[in-house]
Amino acid sequence: MIILSFEFYASLLIILALYWLLPSRYRWGALLFASVAFSVAANKNSLKACGLMLAMILMAYGAGRLFECINAVGKRKLVMLATVVLEIGLLIRLKEIGFFLNLFHYEGPFGLIDWVVPLGISYWTLSLVSYVLDVYWGVERAERSPFRFALFGGYFPLMTSGPIVRYGEVAPELFGEHRFDYDRFCSGVQRILWGFFKKLVISERLAVVVNTIYGDPVTYSGIYVWMAVILFVGQLYTDFSGCIDIVLGVSELFGVKLPENFSLPFASKSISEFWQRWHITLGLWVKNYVFYPLLKSDALQRFGRMAKGRCGKRLGKKLPVWVALFFTWFVMGFWHGGAWHYIVGVGLWFWFIVVLGELTEPYVKRISESIGINTACFSYRLFESLRTFVIFAMGIGLFRAQSLKWGIDFYRAGLEWNPWIFFDGSLFRLGLTDSDWHVLIVSFLLLALSAVVRIQTGCDVRAWIARQNLVFRWTLWLSLLFFVLTFGMYGPSYDLSAFIYFKF
Repeated sequence: MIILSFEFYASLLIILALYWLLPSRYRWGALLFASVAFSVAANKNSLKACGLMLAMILMAYGAGRLFECINAVGKRKLVMLATVVLEIGLLIRLKEIGFFLNLFHYEGPFGLIDWVVPLGISYWTLSLVSYVLDVYWGVERAERSPFRFALFGGYFPLMTSGPIVRYGEVAPELFGEHRFDYDRFCSGVQRILWGFFKKLVISERLAVVVNTIYGDPVTYSGIYVWMAVILFVGQLYTDFSGCIDIVLGVSELFGVKLPENFSLPFASKSISEFWQRWHITLGLWVKNYVFYPLLKSDALQRFGRMAKGRCGKRLGKKLPVWVALFFTWFVMGFWHGGAWHYIVGVGLWFWFIVVLGELTEPYVKRISESIGINTACFSYRLFESLRTFVIFAMGIGLFRAQSLKWGIDFYRAGLEWNPWIFFDGSLFRLGLTDSDWHVLIVSFLLLALSAVVRIQTGCDVRAWIARQNLVFRWTLWLSLLFFVLTFGMYGPSYDLSAFIYFKF
């Protein structure tokens, strides 16, 4: 069962009716029941997958309760380390063990064991680890009820593509008393529709072109390569953010607000800002549970003092930060997949850009001032946003590649000069008709318009539409529904089995 299927929404209607008919204090039980049912259905009735998921949830729950019973600092630390290592170790064993087997050229029986991977393990495992560390650090109190904790660990909308949540931010939403709010319920439905628009109308059309070019870089070289790289950014954004819109919209139907995962990323002026706006919850997780602990560790503190003595105060202060950032970006890339094109494309490439930017910042500023570049005007801000987009696209291009070497060869194929493809009808031989291209143009204009509304008004486009007159509101939403039904359900031949981030 996936969140695009008819079966999912038929089941959702039943759960919604049960949820809102129950007394408020029992509603979290309906969410737990729905989460268990979804887990069984989504994991294709695999008792192994469901049992493993339950074991990992109970492991984190048990660690939290043990922290309350143990006062000795050493024992508490031992429990924390054992739990975190087991949780992360199981995640790596289930998802990325092939990376280490290939790295050490191991071909023994260990790699042949058939393990079942529970749906969404990369997302809820990080949430479980954050809970263990937060309770260990005293940021949160341990949850006493194993059933309530099971809902936190396996809340069914989060099992698809996140977002990655912390116990403290989501517990009040899951277990708080909610009253039915018609406007909020409608807002959830509208967000689901917006997610369907992004996924079905835009992402699946772009996927046709991207798959065609990436699938045959010998035939489609030169400008085709850069076209595929740019369009893949659009495909990935509309696929992933569309999925998140559906997830957050479904949760909103229950009155449960989940954290946002995107915030106008393409308006960013630097790559650091971009990753504060793209996959926000993953960025916050690695910052809070990888970067800061590493930076505060005794080893890096000693390294920093040594670096200041040998390299000067300015560089000595930055070196420990860059080391911590290196491991942080490595984790970011490795989380996406145990292969070098993920580690470099979604990790170390951005670390290199951040470090290079900090190293060259004084010189760039000096040159800009000497030749009188106005850095406060619109054109310069536009240049910064375009530069950030290109940097991001170059990394994501490797993310889409089959391997790191394959990705580098793919970029080399882009050095061919063939601008005539824009004039000889070649673009219409990539799997889309001229009407599909027109649909994409209109769709991107709608996305751009929604971004402009967000920037100008400071509120979500749904909130802006909600302030308009009744006829105008209904005209907009019914038009979008008609657009999705017309061009989303009956467009090119799609593979709707999963979103891109389902596999992470």
